[in-house]
Amino acid sequence: MQIEHAAPLPDRRLRLRVRQWMDLLSAALMAGATVATAYSAYQSSLWNGEQAIHHARYTTAVIRTAKLTNLAMQRTGVHVNLFVHWLTAVNRGDKQTADSLFTRFPEPLKAAAEAWRTSSPTEKPDAPASPFDMPQYALQEGSDADRWEQIAQDESAAAEKAGETANRYLLFTIIYASVLFLAGISGKFKWPAIDLTVLVLGAVTLLTGVAIMIASPRL
Repeated sequence: MQIEHAAPLPDRRLRLRVRQWMDLLSAALMAGATVATAYSAYQSSLWNGEQAIHHARYTTAVIRTAKLTNLAMQRTGVHVNLFVHWLTAVNRGDKQTADSLFTRFPEPLKAAAEAWRTSSPTEKPDAPASPFDMPQYALQEGSDADRWEQIAQDESAAAEKAGETANRYLLFTIIYASVLFLAGISGKFKWPAIDLTVLVLGAVTLLTGVAIMIASPRL
């Protein structure tokens, strides 16, 4: 019959102290991962809201761009019709009708037509083909449409960036969940070396995630 001898008292005290420190480290990791998870989820929700705001602004800008573009096309159509009637009167030698139409040209058609006439389009082959090719012909609706189109592009890019940031914070919650898992299973093994390895891996994962999260944009 073999008699098992108990471990020496100093060894048992050392093991107990190591186990206490490991339990303390495990608790610290779980606390840190819990706080980091909550903060990541909070930031993710904020960035999702920011994405929704930019998307709403993008939709508004697209609608205004379409409306202003339609108005610019309608005004251009009216101007083209007036210009064709004026040009027809000029070609048939009806000076009175041509002058009457020309004086009724709305801006910016009138300024563009005057500049176009001074460019001698019938004599210079490189002259603009019509007043609508002149720099003086610039509709306010067209300029506003271009401005709102740029706003739409900027808001679309901002919404995409906000969505990417929200997804990044969501990924952080998964990383911190793995830290909670590692901290939870530590102490379940019979070998202190394995428990310590699991804790160190959890600590490295937590510190790495926190470092990256600190460098990320915040609201």
